[in-house]
Amino acid sequence: MKDYSDLNDNELISVAREHDENAMSILYEKYKPLINKKCSKYAKLINGKGIDYADLYQECMIGFEESVNNYNLDDDVMFYTFTNVCMDRQLNSLIIKINRYKNKLLNESVPLETIDDDNEFNLIDYIKDNKSNPELGLIDDIEYQDLYNNIVKVLTDFEECVFNLKLQNFDYREIASILDKEPKSIANALQRIKIKVRRVING
Repeated sequence: MKDYSDLNDNELISVAREHDENAMSILYEKYKPLINKKCSKYAKLINGKGIDYADLYQECMIGFEESVNNYNLDDDVMFYTFTNVCMDRQLNSLIIKINRYKNKLLNESVPLETIDDDNEFNLIDYIKDNKSNPELGLIDDIEYQDLYNNIVKVLTDFEECVFNLKLQNFDYREIASILDKEPKSIANALQRIKIKVRRVING
């Protein structure tokens, strides 16, 4: 069995397309934590809708495999970004079929998220005052979506990838592994993101 441990995503994809199961397995194991967290997130949104975790996982895997087959190796877009979109598209299609609402996911509440490992910087603190509502656990989706859109406008492509992974509760070491970067690079990106988010919040 060949050793592919030093290959990056693009190299693994190239080999996997030659029907190399080992390369595909390595890609899958690398992105398995992301797949699991994505399925868990969607499972909360569709609780009681007749779809179980196994159904979501199957759809997510379809999106993942399609991303491996269709990703443009010459594109500047990172594979993480592309596969994330493909999996979300597959999961959203399933939810649309079940709920009959094209934007059902965007109508659900968004959970509290932090972008700093030490919890120093919490998005919710800049949207609503927790002190005035100590039981606040969810924020209005439209408000969150507007803030999110304004934030990603000022981020680089790399920072947006880091930001989205952090919002899914991956720590900087896990993000480094997914994006094929050094942990220090991720930590620095998080600091830049924190500064930019504060600028957006403070106008």
